[in-house]
Amino acid sequence: MKPIFFSLFFVLGIAQASAQFFVQKLNQNEISKADEAYAVLTSGDTVRGTIGTVSMYDNSLDKINIRENGERFTIKMEDIVRLAVLPSERNRFDDMALLPILKNLKNKEFIEVLPEGGWVFFDKIQLPGKQERYQLAQLMNPGFDSKVKIYAHPDAESTGSTSVSSITLEGLRDNTYFISVNGERVFQFYDFQYRKRGFEKIFNSCPTLKGKKLKWKEFAEDVFLHDQKCL
Repeated sequence: MKPIFFSLFFVLGIAQASAQFFVQKLNQNEISKADEAYAVLTSGDTVRGTIGTVSMYDNSLDKINIRENGERFTIKMEDIVRLAVLPSERNRFDDMALLPILKNLKNKEFIEVLPEGGWVFFDKIQLPGKQERYQLAQLMNPGFDSKVKIYAHPDAESTGSTSVSSITLEGLRDNTYFISVNGERVFQFYDFQYRKRGFEKIFNSCPTLKGKKLKWKEFAEDVFLHDQKCL
């Protein structure tokens, strides 16, 4: 069966009535197939329109053309603060089998925080390391990212899948992410670090989570709880 991608960009809690998940990754080389995009620029301007050509470098977006009101804008990665893309209507038809499940979700608190419209968000991040290097990275927890932002890592490997009504959803959990806590520079964090270093690196200001036994398969749920219940 063809993998299900696009409804998961805005409705994530589907494996259990009370579960939360990160969105599935949209490869940046698929951005050119999206219907619409907007880019928030370092200048403070926003360009919104249809996508033209997309140039890639080392599997990451380097440059994008957006047509707005008949005018074409060529935007370099370094000039972008956030890029949002709307996956094509044709691709959304693959999600029809999920609709009955989505309508019966019981975790209303989680559903209420999710962004509407199905947009996929990419932020420019400064990569870890001594050199000053930047790239666009997909935000994996839109809607519950006010304190901790989880970004897709280009070299991550999927460690989890979930079956929902005979539909297998791949890539709901990777083995590593880029993480930014309270707006600080991102660091790389691995699944094997979570049990012993999760509180130190990510949740050190969250008494609600103290005493909880951290499990990587519950990472998204912990990030959601931290967003909603902690200062």
